Amino acid sequence: MAEGRLSRMISGGITLRSVTVFAPASIGNIGPGFDVLGVAITNCGDEVTAARKRMPGVEILEITGAGVPLPEDAAMNTAGIAAMKALRAIDADMGMTLRIKKGVPVASGLGSSAASAVAGGFAANRLFGDRLKRDELLQLCTEAEAAVSGGFFADNTAAALFGGGTITRSNEPLDVISMGGLPGVTLVMVTPAMALPTAKARKALPKKVDLHKFVSNMGNTAAIVAAFAKKDADLFCRSINDIVVEPARARLIPGFYDVKAAALDAGALGCSISGAGPTVFAAIPAKGPADKVGQAMKKAFLKNGLKSTVQLCSVDRRGAREV
Repeated sequence: MAEGRLSRMISGGITLRSVTVFAPASIGNIGPGFDVLGVAITNCGDEVTAARKRMPGVEILEITGAGVPLPEDAAMNTAGIAAMKALRAIDADMGMTLRIKKGVPVASGLGSSAASAVAGGFAANRLFGDRLKRDELLQLCTEAEAAVSGGFFADNTAAALFGGGTITRSNEPLDVISMGGLPGVTLVMVTPAMALPTAKARKALPKKVDLHKFVSNMGNTAAIVAAFAKKDADLFCRSINDIVVEPARARLIPGFYDVKAAALDAGALGCSISGAGPTVFAAIPAKGPADKVGQAMKKAFLKNGLKSTVQLCSVDRRGAREV
């Protein structure tokens, strides 16, 4: 299929149209900005190929690359749920099929369910003429992601849809602000060979927060926003410091503090848990020792009995798009 164009297929005398969409992985929270900040990352994402069909409804034809079983029932899959919601929103008189190619590891803390939801919703909207505004699309994609994550939050869906960094100012009503890209930052993503479902990670959250710790997280969250505004890579990296949620979730990731110490000792300026985990990310200026940091983190995980994969990423400024 030619890039950026809709392809046409003939099936049983009916002209169908198809589109393939990519939605990037993302880092929810970016450390201190719990359920508020998110950022899309390069080199990782989900693809969904959607095609029109005569009968109404959404049918998932195949799922590849997941590594674990995922529901092929559209009503149980975030991509399918988002597509169904989009079709209802535009009052489509036809249905669609989906082929899902997973590139974001499941239960990894990289916004896997959000990437699928955004790819599915974006594909449905694109396939039927881009009738939904981006805020409408964000709402239904976030609702789809909430169906499996157990909570309504847009830090991952907004980043995957809009690209760059995002701020969720309000959930009810949903109000998201795009911060754009941030050049000059390398994000070292290290994913251990374990799964950590978001619902389990949320159960570990503290019921009460010390005011001193709240103020610290507020300050670093504001500094990250300022870093995007000023395009200040150094400020961004050194503002990744979470003393509220990270300590509560660290015990769910074997060797987390060893991995974080290894990253900082190797030259990273900031390090924290990506989303709900178990992926741990480190941030360094683009000319910093990214390979050294990644290998140090990988060795620290291995010392704690976990193999891991390392990806060197940057901020994905484009978000969901047709490919």
